Amino acid sequence: MWKAVKWFCTVLALSCNSSPDLAAIQTAYEREASAGSPLHDKGLQVLQARCHDDSADKFLCEVTFISKGDPSERLYFDIVAVARAGDGWELKSGLCKR
Repeated sequence: MWKAVKWFCTVLALSCNSSPDLAAIQTAYEREASAGSPLHDKGLQVLQARCHDDSADKFLCEVTFISKGDPSERLYFDIVAVARAGDGWELKSGLCKR
């Protein structure tokens, strides 16, 4: 379906590259965390995201997040890479617990 949308945008010379939003990044992170990797913090909450087009269907995003397991809820910052995957987004790098 996404290819049809991209073709439509190209034909009409429209910019249809919608970047991932905060909810999309949080969902992609939770999907990765549910795979059971010990590198993921189950209490991570993305608070802000600003994404930049890296290439077709790939974005680099500046994110601000907290770990709910941290009593002081300090702010953390990272750069994440996300790519379109089907009807959603896939986390390619970033937001791993250090």
